[in-house]
Amino acid sequence: MKPHLQSHSKTEGKPQRSSQLGFKKHSDSKLEDHNHSPSKRVRNRASQRWKAKQKTVCLKATVDKNRKGFAFLVFEDSSYSDAFVSPEQAQSLFPGDRVEVVFRPPGAVLRIKVIEHALKEVVGKYTAHPRGGDFGGWVIFEKKKAREEIYIPHSDIPLTDGHWIRVELEFKSSGPHPVIGQVIESYGVNLPPSADLSMVAAEYSLSQAHSTVAIAEAQSKTLEVPGSDLEGREDLRHVPFITIDGVTARDFDDAVYVEHKGSGFLLWVAIADVSHYVEEGSVLDQEAYARGTSVYFPEKAFHMLPRELSENLCSLKPNEPRLAMVAKIEFDSSGMRTGVQVVEGVIQSRRRATYEEIYAEWQAHQSDLCWEYQAHFALYQLLKRLRSERGSIDFEFPEAEVLVAPTGEVYSISVRPRVDSHRLIEEFMIAANEAVTAWMIERRWPFVYRIHEEPSLQSLEKFKTLAASVGMRVDFNKSRAPKVLADLVRKLEGHPAQALLSNSLLRSMKQAVYSSTHGIHYGLASEGYTHFTSPIRRYPDLVVHRLIRMVLRSSTKSEGQAGLKSLPHRQREELEMKLAETCEHCSYRERLAAEAERESIRIKQVRLMQTLIGREFLGRINGVSPGGAYVQMSEPYVEGFIPVESLGDDFFEFIEDKMILLGRRSRRVLRIGEEIKIQVVRADLERRQVEFALADSKN
Repeated sequence: MKPHLQSHSKTEGKPQRSSQLGFKKHSDSKLEDHNHSPSKRVRNRASQRWKAKQKTVCLKATVDKNRKGFAFLVFEDSSYSDAFVSPEQAQSLFPGDRVEVVFRPPGAVLRIKVIEHALKEVVGKYTAHPRGGDFGGWVIFEKKKAREEIYIPHSDIPLTDGHWIRVELEFKSSGPHPVIGQVIESYGVNLPPSADLSMVAAEYSLSQAHSTVAIAEAQSKTLEVPGSDLEGREDLRHVPFITIDGVTARDFDDAVYVEHKGSGFLLWVAIADVSHYVEEGSVLDQEAYARGTSVYFPEKAFHMLPRELSENLCSLKPNEPRLAMVAKIEFDSSGMRTGVQVVEGVIQSRRRATYEEIYAEWQAHQSDLCWEYQAHFALYQLLKRLRSERGSIDFEFPEAEVLVAPTGEVYSISVRPRVDSHRLIEEFMIAANEAVTAWMIERRWPFVYRIHEEPSLQSLEKFKTLAASVGMRVDFNKSRAPKVLADLVRKLEGHPAQALLSNSLLRSMKQAVYSSTHGIHYGLASEGYTHFTSPIRRYPDLVVHRLIRMVLRSSTKSEGQAGLKSLPHRQREELEMKLAETCEHCSYRERLAAEAERESIRIKQVRLMQTLIGREFLGRINGVSPGGAYVQMSEPYVEGFIPVESLGDDFFEFIEDKMILLGRRSRRVLRIGEEIKIQVVRADLERRQVEFALADSKN
């Protein structure tokens, strides 16, 4: 598992209907409702910038649509606030659509143009038209926050009311229906588990299969050692690299080794040299760019590259020579970085180990100074301590491990175990990403950065109010320094509302994105960061490797670093423009993949609960709202909802300032962190929700 920081979707707002477009409150603006006048509603830094320029602004955004019909435009340029779109304007927009928005000061929308529809196909239950016959019907597509009715004209495939169907969407620019569905397949009254993967893939326009041309191109690649593949490379086959990964991993894109150097350490991080095999502009490259990233589902992975590369030539298999980009990073005895060298190399890993194996060995050899991996864990502990001291924020959220049968049926959902060997690899990858970024900044070449901006004071104040409602006092003192939040995350450990507060704090932070402009990584408290360590599964890493190679080959041995050639001005401008476009695209594809992965797990959770209707379990309340209580089960690892209507014959009132549900007659209190006994009463595959009831609701 490699380090990453992801943000969650926006919290659900309740703006008034409006034919105007207005902005959500900005970080430094006062709280304003969307039913305020347009002039007040757009008083934020974005509108001030527009007023200063007095010209139209064109931005790209993703549609975050609500089941009530309105939507927000989440701009890819994070310096602009999300924009509200009324139900009238949002009628032809669908969840996840990528759009281009043209504004004129002080916020009037001139045009919203759909660049890419996220939905190409959907699966849902068919509802026949009351008149029947040639009048067709509808399929209802529902998710947690979205609901769309898609008109189905007369179909040659026999359709029955209440049956699950798969439809291809055809978007219309005019007419009574903004979209119609052409039926591809009818599943019958029950949707089989084998359809889950294709359903989610269709919703997010994800493809598992690579083209025959790309596969043929991958199959044509070979490794010549000795031979031309060694030209200009450093032979590092003497370094005893080790790959440490999960039990089921097949693509090993990183290998590490640590040795003592004087009183300090030398960390070797070798990353598969995918850029050697995937030439820019090739069919392989075009398909990798279009995908942007690999996507991991419970059933299988949709790889960015064909298996011939991802699991063969580009996989750092033990005892086989492999081409790699290698970062050699020196640290002093305190763990501070003192030197970086990046080279093109050839390596030969000595061992493939799992996280569990290495952790067990470490437990048995902690006091053995002669153990061959003793230096690895010694450096890991130093790096972890230093990163914590500088204010890096460590969210250790439980991760669901879903085990499924080949048919798609789920038989286990549990929390994926995490031990120090996981964290060791994460720490080394963070160190490599930071070191490579510093190395490139010194050379002043265009680059791809992983940036994460600081949260707004407004979002932190909102979190502060929530924390107060569950009895935790938080005082930011108007400071947004990462260390303040890092200390807060540690303070949350063991708190009854830890899950709620940690998730809320994460949502208050901005999303990490790719950028061609240097910026900080707030979550890691890093002055410069990139993604260098996973080119098999992430396109930005592949681009980073290409840029490194350009730098390495732009200087000669006689010139050295001082003689590094710079790019001509026009060539530099063209490269920077291309990188900016790539970063924008890859950030979008990353968000899409993350949402698809979460959705696939949610479906499997519903599937498992369908087999456990009526069963009783222990769960912990991790959220409350006027509508009921959210409950997290630990085994199986599933979250569900208890509607207030199911809480016996009592009336439960939501007390917001205390974040509790209070029974008016019984005076029973349901509070966050409380362990309760629940019964599974419903698992709705249409809405992908699990419903619980209190097992003792009659008491």
